[in-house]
Amino acid sequence: MDLSLTDIFLLIIRWVHAVSAVAWVGGSILFALVLRPAMKIEPEAMRRVMAPITRYYREMVDIAVVAILFSGIILTLDRLTDRAATATYGVVLGVKIALALVMFYQVWNLRQSPAGEANAPGWLRRASWLIGYNALVALGVIVYLLANTLAVLFDNALRAGS
Repeated sequence: MDLSLTDIFLLIIRWVHAVSAVAWVGGSILFALVLRPAMKIEPEAMRRVMAPITRYYREMVDIAVVAILFSGIILTLDRLTDRAATATYGVVLGVKIALALVMFYQVWNLRQSPAGEANAPGWLRRASWLIGYNALVALGVIVYLLANTLAVLFDNALRAGS
């Protein structure tokens, strides 16, 4: 099997897209399931390390979002111009893109929020739990599932066409 320059380029773009998504979703899982609970158990110790962790994580998310956007545009154009792109593929892709845009908006929205959420009323803290970083984790996992669904749909359409 010979790979053309276009194939190699698309392989690199897919790799960048996947690694960026895994880094962002994996980092969100680490924050939600490890660092935030540890902050409740050992607030003083965690306060000392959270500032640098948060700063580096924010930089990583910024890079990941840019990489996901650019690579996603290229991959979308490549797949939608292929004969194996069915209507079902287009619908699943549309849902995936919509959820990813919600994630991008949520990151932007969380960054606009005041840092002192501890002073917020109880209902606002509960709403933040539902729509904050936990929502990013849930959406990220769903988007990752949809990405795998797209791969299966595309592979099935290619097999059916050959």
